[in-house]
Amino acid sequence: MNDVNMKKLSIVVTILSMLISSGLTSCNIDSSTTTSYDGNHCAITYMTLGTLLRESHITTSRGTDSTYMTTFSGSMYPLYVDQYKGEIYNPDSLPLGTRVDKVVFSTISHDGILAYRLDNGTDTVFAISDTVDFTHPRVFTCYSYSGLGKRTYTVNVNVHKVNPEAFVWSKVTSSNETMRGITSQRAFCKEGMIYVFAIANNAPVLLTTSTDSGTDWTSVNLSVNNFNPESLQLFKGNFYTLEEGVLKTSSNGSVWTSVSTSFTADALIASGSSMMFAMKDGNIYKSGDAISWELDDIESDAEKLPVSGFTSTWSQMTFNGDFEYVICGGTNANGNVEWRKVIDNKGDNTEPWSLYMFDTDKAYPYPSYPGTQVLSYDSKLFALGIEGDTLSLFNISYDSGRTWKPQRLAYQHPLSMAADNFSWVMDENKYMWIICGGSGDVWRGRINRLGFKTNQTIFTE
Repeated sequence: MNDVNMKKLSIVVTILSMLISSGLTSCNIDSSTTTSYDGNHCAITYMTLGTLLRESHITTSRGTDSTYMTTFSGSMYPLYVDQYKGEIYNPDSLPLGTRVDKVVFSTISHDGILAYRLDNGTDTVFAISDTVDFTHPRVFTCYSYSGLGKRTYTVNVNVHKVNPEAFVWSKVTSSNETMRGITSQRAFCKEGMIYVFAIANNAPVLLTTSTDSGTDWTSVNLSVNNFNPESLQLFKGNFYTLEEGVLKTSSNGSVWTSVSTSFTADALIASGSSMMFAMKDGNIYKSGDAISWELDDIESDAEKLPVSGFTSTWSQMTFNGDFEYVICGGTNANGNVEWRKVIDNKGDNTEPWSLYMFDTDKAYPYPSYPGTQVLSYDSKLFALGIEGDTLSLFNISYDSGRTWKPQRLAYQHPLSMAADNFSWVMDENKYMWIICGGSGDVWRGRINRLGFKTNQTIFTE
């Protein structure tokens, strides 16, 4: 053993001897009774990671793997100190590939003498220049200067085991017989169930499965005349559709009753958290309860409203949760079009419906795929359509529908999703479900980080 380690060991042995002789083994952890720091106080108040190494892999154009090393500042990933449980950890895990076998700290604040436990079970005094192996949790102990107390912490340096941005997919249903006969459909998620309303084999049906499964589907025939899945909305916990213009509602999707309203419509086209929207005689109507309806405002270009192939989604504004966007897409005589409405749920700043204009020279327009549908997912808008006999690439809007960028690598699904038509939905666990008519396949995918557990970062009592 070298002189430095001998000196560290000597200090620890001295402290331990004092603790044993005094009969005291822990500090008072009730901070409310501590009015000043004295010789008996001992605690780690914060730790900051230093410069860390990350090993990354890329696949070259020749198909071979290449490895390279980069460095980054560990201070971007704060360590939180739980004084009550005696735990220290980074809730935001370090990037995949980070080397934690030789971790350094840039700063550590502590009251007392700090030691950490070696693999052989002995404690050694910690110095800021030390490198520590965190491939497994480490025990750090802070000893009071008086030798009358100590406080022990388990320190975890968490590293992602998977790429948090990877979009991981699995086929949960293969060649479902009823789904193979689907020609039109819409999907919704409600209370842990996936609901797929469809025209299958020329008849209206409802297919359901648990979000925990996806393999066992129940099929129920629907007795709704002229049923059109495109004209179906989930609004405030209930399903709504039209039967020959008359508004009908259902809580379970299979038993439908007429809504107590004299309002009739050509199509239900969109819904948000507080309003549902319908199309009638080339105008848009709105309602907050599906009973009372009134004419809604259209900024201009009403002749360019969609007349079929309706799709919609809504999301809260990131900078003000009182506002939300409602996006409604569809098809008119000139092709696919996209409309937007901004709703102020706590004021009078609601805007009229407006058309997003996409000139031929504008980059990243609203997708022109047949059967295009939109979905809010991961604080973005996703668009998907049919391209030949498979699903198109994802097109993603980061600016609430103003531009739509095709995704070649990131945020992508398996490119072999065979489908004549489709519907999709996000469940409560942030999984995206895609139901493929024609092939009868059902795919489920999620961006890894959306499934990560949120660790506690605020400690009060």
